Formats: sequence, structure tokens, C-alpha cells
Amino acid sequence: MDKKVVNRISEILVPTEEQKERMFNDILDKHKNETAKKKRFSPIKHFKPALAAAVIAVCLITTTAFAATYMGLDINFLNFLKPSSEEQAEYLANGAYVVDKQVKNRNGTLDIKQVIGDSNVTLILMDFTAPKGTVLNEAHYSFEDIDIDFGYGFAGYGIISLKDENLNDNKISLIMRIQTNDSLAGQKFHLKLTNLGSSDTWPGELTTVLSGEWKASFKLDFKNYSTDYQVNQAIKMFDYDAKIKTVSISPISVALKLKSSFVEQINQASGKWEVLGENKYSDVYPITINYEDGTSETTNNFNGMHHLTSGDMLFIKTFENVINNKEISSITFFDTVIQIAQ
Repeated sequence: MDKKVVNRISEILVPTEEQKERMFNDILDKHKNETAKKKRFSPIKHFKPALAAAVIAVCLITTTAFAATYMGLDINFLNFLKPSSEEQAEYLANGAYVVDKQVKNRNGTLDIKQVIGDSNVTLILMDFTAPKGTVLNEAHYSFEDIDIDFGYGFAGYGIISLKDENLNDNKISLIMRIQTNDSLAGQKFHLKLTNLGSSDTWPGELTTVLSGEWKASFKLDFKNYSTDYQVNQAIKMFDYDAKIKTVSISPISVALKLKSSFVEQINQASGKWEVLGENKYSDVYPITINYEDGTSETTNNFNGMHHLTSGDMLFIKTFENVINNKEISSITFFDTVIQIAQ
């Protein structure tokens, strides 16, 4: 989300002065009534500092609750996804599923907060809190061993460290990104994470920070954001025949499923990825998204997953920011234009 949209949402979530005054007076009235009932004398006209502090605290709690109710999406998810408008933020929030599950041991607490996803990508937001006195201030965190089970199919997955607003505390926020051939919506998900580690660069070798095992099972009851399009369009990939079977589009990914008798040849012809920078590689199967306003964006940097097997190819493309999927007119893949009917 660009900062203007985040700030605008924050403005919406903060009560007006009139709302604050109404909450303040309601709390005072309730306190007076309860005091009168208990002590059977006229309520005091001046409230004590402790009561004032309590009123302020309740107002803050009410503000937070109001924000959560309005958006339904954790602020860390909003900052990671970077929706382009308030409407898109609300759309994403409507598809989120609150897990709210904690796993504790003596070396830390894993708080599994929310999950969103589409036909091929699932994002799980987690907080990790270390024991008091432990400072988590490294650039990147992940777990030395990640074990997942969702019943069927294949998956590519990893942990993303989110920006840490307080480098002096014992808490970090993480997103687990899982890429699969089909949606995980509604599936029972089993997760086991072993040994929290850190590194200065990513990808990089992890150094153990906290030993331990964190296991949890939960449903992935998010709303699948994807719209699936049946294409069945013949194309040439490096001069080899292939057919685009389906295209799935959501704000968080674009996925293409193809058939070909020349998968091995296509894979060889694609060549090696070019290193573009730290954790940046060229996309040897780029797609271009064409918008209704005439603008476009191409996946020159690889983000996502390529899965090639005998006869089948799956290309999942993710983006730095969520895309405006409702305004896509077409997708270009290997000079073939695929029209998208909105």
C-alpha cells in the first residue's frame, strides 16, 4: 500500500473529537451510576487521576477495536501487501481469516494471526516473541527447519521477515508464503517450525538464535481471491509448441497452467537466471500485465515459482505490491496476448 492510502485508512480508524468526547462521557456516566448503586450517595463531581487514566486506556482500546472491526486485516499485512486504494484494502480484508493461535515453549511464543490466499499462493502472518531480555534486531529471521503438511500436492515455501519498527524489543513479525498447484482454502494445515535463526543477508546461512520446536494445526478458511480463466490458447515458447490451459488472477498473484510435449526442451532453452542484485534474479519466463488505462508492468525480476513436470508447466508470479486485478485488460506471455474479460 502506498503511504497515502495507509495514512488515509489510519485517519478513518481514529475516532473524531466528537466520538472521543462521547466515549469519555459514556464511561463517566457508567462510573457514576455504578458508584451511586454501590455506595448509595451522590456521585463525585471530580474524578481521580486513576479514573482518568482508565478512561484514556479504554478510549485507546476502543480505537484499536474499532480499527480491527473496520478493516479486519492486520496492519502488518496492509504494510506488506501495499494495496493501491481503500477499496482494494477492504476487498483484501474481506477475504482474510483470523487464526489467532499461540504456541509456547520456554524459548518463545509463536502467534499465528491471520491468513489470506488465492488459487496458488497462501500467506500466513505470524508474530514471534522471545523471552524477556532477548533482543531480536537482526536483518532477517527464519527457521532452520520448516515442515508443512496439507494433505496433497506439492509446495514451495519460505519465511519473509517484515520491517521491524522496534529493533530493541523481543518481538518480530513474519510472513510464511506457500505456493501450490491448487488453492489451500478450506484445508487443514499442519505446521512445525524448528530453531529460530537469523542472518545479515537473505538468502544466507542462518545462525541459531533460539532453539526449540513450535507445532500447530489449523484450518485455512480464507476466501480464494482468484478468478480463473479458461484459455486453451496455443503459443510458442522458445520455438516449441505449448498450450495455455488456464490463467488465475488475484491481487497477490498471476498463475498460468500450460501443457506441452516439449517441457524438457523449453526448460533447457530458458537458460540460467541472471543475478541482478542481492536476492534478485532475472525472470526467464516473464509475463506482462496490461491495464485498461494503457499502462503495463513486466516481471523482469523473478518472484514466485516455476514448476515444470512431464507434460505440465505452472508459472506463479508474485509482486512487490498487490496488483489491481480488476483493471487488467490482457496478459502477454511469449508474445501471445491473452484477453481478460472483466
